Amino acid sequence: MSTGFVALGVGHLPEDVAKNTVLDVALHLDHPKTPLSLGERWGQQSIGGGFTLQQMAESRWKEHLRACGCEWLVRAAAEEQRSGRIFTPDEILAFRPAEVKTAVTPKAVTEPKTNPEVLPRARAALQSADYQALEYLRDDLNANLVEQIAREWRADAPWRLKDAYAALLMDRLEDCVRPIMQDALLSPTIESRAYAICVLTRDFSLFNAMMTKGALDEAKVRMPED
Repeated sequence: MSTGFVALGVGHLPEDVAKNTVLDVALHLDHPKTPLSLGERWGQQSIGGGFTLQQMAESRWKEHLRACGCEWLVRAAAEEQRSGRIFTPDEILAFRPAEVKTAVTPKAVTEPKTNPEVLPRARAALQSADYQALEYLRDDLNANLVEQIAREWRADAPWRLKDAYAALLMDRLEDCVRPIMQDALLSPTIESRAYAICVLTRDFSLFNAMMTKGALDEAKVRMPED
């Protein structure tokens, strides 16, 4: 059997309008006893756990699966129960629909107009490392504001401040953000390094690939080899 980790889906609950909490579902090909994991991440905090296919299909996880586009796991669980045996991770993966979205994409699809209140609020949130405020502010950013914020970043600032910059700009792809993220690769904070890798490679699906059981895995948070 192949080994590795497959991100099956990510999403947000419908009531989470601000998209503060990222949900994910993953398949661990080298953990046949509990091959599936559910993760929940908000700010720099995360929780997760391993499950069997039958446990994953319990009604209490229905909304989580739906939010991540993984309702097909319920069908796989029904087939497993009908077969009278435990499916391997590869057999579970075979139930996955051909067209599924697994990438974590930048949140801002339509750039908002410049709100004059955003920049001072961003400055205050950066200085206080207020991650909840920074999360809300991400939806108010546009290219003009990102450029202004990036101009104020300094490489000799303390990591507490630089980590806050990485959190605020974690889904921005403007050229002015790249020096900030290059520096963030050296951060002592694992989340900052993970954000930097996604931005610098322009591949947001890597975030899920760097997780194990719903949490970032130190061994996996590294730039992919060419």
